[in-house]
Amino acid sequence: MILNRRNILVLVFAAALTGCKIVANEDLKAEKSKSADEFDAKAYVDEIWASKVMPDFKNRAMDLGALLQEIAMDPDKAGQAHGHREGDGNPWTYEIKGEGKVVAVDTASRHSIVTVEVRTASGARKVDLQIGPVVFGTMLRDALPFIKFGDFVNQIQYAQASRALNDRASKGVRETFDPKNSMGKMIVFYAAAVLGSSDGTISATPVIIEPAKGGKT
Repeated sequence: MILNRRNILVLVFAAALTGCKIVANEDLKAEKSKSADEFDAKAYVDEIWASKVMPDFKNRAMDLGALLQEIAMDPDKAGQAHGHREGDGNPWTYEIKGEGKVVAVDTASRHSIVTVEVRTASGARKVDLQIGPVVFGTMLRDALPFIKFGDFVNQIQYAQASRALNDRASKGVRETFDPKNSMGKMIVFYAAAVLGSSDGTISATPVIIEPAKGGKT
């Protein structure tokens, strides 16, 4: 066989192909989707709950009354000092703590609410504590400074982490707190909330609800 320049190029190209694997775009998309689907949000939350989430609330949660005063004076300064947010333009989310009297209990749906009246320097404020088992919003995830969007593959995983955090918080609260026997009782709570200058009812996602000192739930 006489090898000319064209034949040599063909042989080299053929040899190169034997060591390569051609992957279709559909296969690449499937692999990427598979890696996202394999994210175990519950396991992720279980791993950080006792080691990071609860210690962070115990150390960083600020008294609701004092925090509301700071927000009234300078919302952005208060947010920078005590809150957390992912990117400019998003609301500041806070880890708060407070003590108050249970003034309403709504367990008619799976989105159960316990309303607490907290005394502050500017007057009484009501806080709706979402005890679930269905919990709305991303307040809990957004309040935690060590959870970053960039740590996840995509928006789906980020949302899954939020739902898993809400589920874990609701489970823990409902294991130690009986809303049916709480009406009129004094309680202490640690929760995540978005706070603004409005004087309306505050919606919050609690991680702890316990009897106030000397009280029972």
